[in-house]
Amino acid sequence: MAKQKYYAYFSDEKNNGIVDTWSECEKIVHGTKAKYKSFIDKSVAQDWLDSGANYEKKISLKTPVNITLEKGIYFDSGTGRGIGVEVRVTDENKENILDKISPSALKELLKDTTWIKNEFGNIQFETKKTNNFGELIGFYFALNCAKLLKYNLILGDSRLVIDYWSLGRFHENNLELETINYINKVIQLRKEFEKNKGVVRHISGDVNPADLGFHK
Repeated sequence: MAKQKYYAYFSDEKNNGIVDTWSECEKIVHGTKAKYKSFIDKSVAQDWLDSGANYEKKISLKTPVNITLEKGIYFDSGTGRGIGVEVRVTDENKENILDKISPSALKELLKDTTWIKNEFGNIQFETKKTNNFGELIGFYFALNCAKLLKYNLILGDSRLVIDYWSLGRFHENNLELETINYINKVIQLRKEFEKNKGVVRHISGDVNPADLGFHK
């Protein structure tokens, strides 16, 4: 069964909305300069509209990228390996940050979950978890590891998690209780991190050293 999609359109602050089918959206935007985008999560569609319907510019994979990455902790979530949602947390050299914390610290972070550190060194969930949840947990692990290892910079490529959820901007009625619980944990961890002069920054997925490939 195909997943429900939502189509957001944006002409200006007063003329925007979300419809359930592409045919409806097409009728509204045809012949106009309106922006539009499809989503599988209605709350994310609303967040896109609320943020001004900005399209994120991406670096072409065909273009050589010459960039020096800053010292920090990078996180990502993805399904590129085809074994479900995984979370990777690395440093700027793609070295696994989870290998740098003690086994007892990792055990504490995994306490009361069914998650595991898999053979690739990544956190792997049970089935039916979403990639957005994975990005949230990636940030959760990054914040905890930054505290343990004294890092003051965290970077990820999820606008939803960095610019919305971790700042308390989310709609509870559209989210599972587990997701809400971890959002609240991340909000507190981020406040503590930034109070201690830590910096959280967005990075393009094309240059994220923690990148896990295709995202669903």
